[in-house]
Amino acid sequence: MRLSDDFIMRVKDANDIYEVVSSYVPLKRSGSDYVCNCPFHSEKTPSCHIYMSTQSFYCFGCSAAGDVINFVRMYENLDYIESVKLLAQRAGIPMPEDGGDEGARWRTRILEMNREAGRFFHQTLFSPEGAEGLNYLQNTRGLTNHTIKTYGLGYAPESWDTLKNHMNSLGFSDEELERASLLSKSQNGKSYYDYFRYRVMFPFFDVRGNIVGFGGRVIGGDDPRKYLNTKLTPVYNKSSFLYSLNQAKNAKQSKIILCEGNLDVITLFQAGFKNAVATCGTAITDSHARAIANLGFKEVLICYDSDAPGQKATAKAMGILSAVGLPTRVIKMSGAKDSDEFINKFGKEAFALLIDKAESGMDYELERIKAGIDLNTVQGKAQFLQSAVNFIAGVSSVTQRAVYISAVAKDAGIAIKNVEAAVDEEITRRKRRNARDEQRQLVSGRTKRDKLNPDAAKYPAEVIAERGILAFLIHSPDYLGRICEKISPDDFPTEFNRRLYLEIVSAIGSGQEVNVSTLGKDHTSEEISAIYKLIKDNNELPYSQDRLNDYIRTLTDLSEKRKRKSAGMMDNDELLKLAGQLRSSKT
Repeated sequence: MRLSDDFIMRVKDANDIYEVVSSYVPLKRSGSDYVCNCPFHSEKTPSCHIYMSTQSFYCFGCSAAGDVINFVRMYENLDYIESVKLLAQRAGIPMPEDGGDEGARWRTRILEMNREAGRFFHQTLFSPEGAEGLNYLQNTRGLTNHTIKTYGLGYAPESWDTLKNHMNSLGFSDEELERASLLSKSQNGKSYYDYFRYRVMFPFFDVRGNIVGFGGRVIGGDDPRKYLNTKLTPVYNKSSFLYSLNQAKNAKQSKIILCEGNLDVITLFQAGFKNAVATCGTAITDSHARAIANLGFKEVLICYDSDAPGQKATAKAMGILSAVGLPTRVIKMSGAKDSDEFINKFGKEAFALLIDKAESGMDYELERIKAGIDLNTVQGKAQFLQSAVNFIAGVSSVTQRAVYISAVAKDAGIAIKNVEAAVDEEITRRKRRNARDEQRQLVSGRTKRDKLNPDAAKYPAEVIAERGILAFLIHSPDYLGRICEKISPDDFPTEFNRRLYLEIVSAIGSGQEVNVSTLGKDHTSEEISAIYKLIKDNNELPYSQDRLNDYIRTLTDLSEKRKRKSAGMMDNDELLKLAGQLRSSKT
């Protein structure tokens, strides 16, 4: 059921865009408006603008845009109805009883299943059936009951259907439970069984306190998988979820500790370091980095395993975090492979000293490059210089490059100007390579296409006219009659703009207000961003009759040319051009 325009405007009026956006990302004042690092793409300097007068946002880096509804929709990865519902709840406005949709109901249903499953696992842990799991957590891992309850830890019995039977008794079907990644289906497709079995369970809480999934650590049986996590569902995606981010958010610290595993995080929390998080079954991604930056953390302490794979993962994490403007330091442990083992062996005071001594990510990487190289030999110096130059060439800050060029020159025993020249040469080489790649793409026609409107590349002039006419209709709906007299939907050669034109004409014709919010009901968040950009670009030009006439003339003239061409006919210009070509061929 569609929500009324009046209800949508009521929700928007009750949710000031500054108040909403600032609850997700730190904002800085810029005149009468605000700016922030865009939460939808990686960047070091703010390019996302929050406009107070229009209650809208626009990112000059990735073109994400829209009103407060579209911001929440993109940030929370919700559909339109769910976004309106979240904002309505925030403002204490009850939703109409018939205002939901299937997507919102299904997300709510999964959260209900996860909540009940989490309660079941936790209760089982403290029952006789969970004795083995409780012994593992308390005695093997040294966790207190307070910590276990804080994280809602649980136990999945060594059974094929204990959870299934319990959840069925609460009214959840096997099909629903499989979609929520709580059951698996047999190979013959005729039966279902528990997805998590014989495992200590770690609920995955989002920052709002919902259980979005689970991780299970095997403690027995013949399953070779040490850890098993929830599969992709409408409420859980491992590429963007960080374990214990809800706890770290409430720690009120400017820095965050990035670990490799759930138990590392929990051990740190119990030791008093409540600002630790971990990825779940995947390496850190851009989405993880943006989630950290968006919560206002100013620095990331990387605390990965000290082995070779851990060092490689550390180097990758530094690059990803640097791309969103987050400085990094690296916690180096000796005598233990991870933070869990270190604290259990040496105590929390020793770990606090490691934090104090953590070196910058850049220093860590240069030390890693030097490791195992004999700088007293010509071959060793050459190997070190080659790796160091490649690393420094990727540093975006000129100041930081200068500092590390000086350090490398000192270590290698050569003049600073020689290292500087080598770095400049590598930077130039990369720029030339990128330029060649771009040129090859242009020549081959494999340029980046407009995913929303793929026909745009074929009709550049028409697209400008289409966008202008659409903006006119949104800005001045009273122009509908005269525009419809001059053009038809068939004059729009691009499918996306033609569809938008029909929707706007229909809405205006039925007396509806047309704006980004009302269009959001029938469009994706990416499409709404594109529509907002269309409006914003045209707002910078005058909405004059002459300009509108130019757009109409361009669209109709080019439409007529396409029709004549498809019919095998030529207009006067084409005939003159052909005659000229014939005369040239005879001379």
